[in-house]
Amino acid sequence: MIELLLDEGSPSRFSDGYFGTVDGRPVCLLYKDGVFDGCKVDVIELALKIGVPIVNIFNCEGFEITLKTFLDVSKLISKLGLANGVIPRITVFLNKVHWLLSYQTDFVAMSEDTEYSVVMPEVIKSFTGKDVEISAEFHLKSGNCHIFGESDEAVLSSVRKLLSFLPLNNMEDPPVAETRDDVKRTIDFDVPSDPYQPFDMKGLITHVLDDEDFFEIQEYYAQNVIVGFGRLDGLSVGIVANNPAYRLGCLDVDGIKKMTSFVRFCDAFNIPVVNFVDTPGFLPEFEQEIGGLAKSMSRLVDVYSQATTPILTVVVRKAYSGLIGMGLTGSDITFAYPNAEFAVIDADTDSTILNVDRKSYVDEIRRSAFDLIVDDVIDVKWTRCKLINALRLLESKRKKLPPKKCDVI
Repeated sequence: MIELLLDEGSPSRFSDGYFGTVDGRPVCLLYKDGVFDGCKVDVIELALKIGVPIVNIFNCEGFEITLKTFLDVSKLISKLGLANGVIPRITVFLNKVHWLLSYQTDFVAMSEDTEYSVVMPEVIKSFTGKDVEISAEFHLKSGNCHIFGESDEAVLSSVRKLLSFLPLNNMEDPPVAETRDDVKRTIDFDVPSDPYQPFDMKGLITHVLDDEDFFEIQEYYAQNVIVGFGRLDGLSVGIVANNPAYRLGCLDVDGIKKMTSFVRFCDAFNIPVVNFVDTPGFLPEFEQEIGGLAKSMSRLVDVYSQATTPILTVVVRKAYSGLIGMGLTGSDITFAYPNAEFAVIDADTDSTILNVDRKSYVDEIRRSAFDLIVDDVIDVKWTRCKLINALRLLESKRKKLPPKKCDVI
């Protein structure tokens, strides 16, 4: 199992784990298999001391119910909590893992055979009388699983790829990869002129990135929002986008939470963020309001406003009310395609309230937005070139935040 993650010949044993390399870059690894009977945190302390990512692999078959195990888990999650925002933390759940409270992590990976739950199935059955099997598929849809693979080999291969985008710690810049992809390569992608015609935003994103390689995160959760990693001229970037192919790209509570945690991670580890905006606004459902839409959006605005990493925005088609959360707040440079539409609520509602022709309203507010919000109106084919030039410009970005102990929202 260790050899599937670490480079050949690099693993060295250390306490309850290993250290070695992935693509020649150092990493520490906590590994537990069989029945989980507790663990030491020495290898996590080593990762913190030297500033390298920690990967936790739990290939367990059961859980030993003892006070010592309980204490060890407490020490484990406390130490991982200290690593929050300092070094990348990746946790891999394989086989059957229950009760192991190890979500003090940035990314969770699972295989098709993974069974994971906080409350053990036996306990659930004793209270409800029902047999339960909480599979990886469930966690994919609930957002608890970021990376999925049909086999252990596939999962660990994906973890290797994820690590290739990340810096070793929060004091370093992301790695720069070699690429033969031309900076001036034009994008051959047709954006539908109808603002409400669904289309796959992933196609546009993939065309823009180096070698058309996009590593998506949480693909099956809140599919109205897309997040993931790619590269522009070799530099790692985080992608945040609306997906008009699902719920027209509306923003809902789950989608906002997905964006918030991803942007916060990118900011913590100096990874530039590129927004692709195409949203009709917030999902108009009462359940969203009572589910915490306002508070969730406030957290997203907080994350963007505090970000010190470069933030770029491309307004693809619709930039209605949701623009205030992604694109308007915190963006260093904002691009827009010529036919982009802007509105306070949405173009239909705004024009109706103001009792004006929709087309006239759209044209007028577009001109205002191009003056007030947009830095440059660009052709789709030059998206890649424009973003790379902007990233180069922002390499020396400096943003000083007011002194504080921690966030409270």
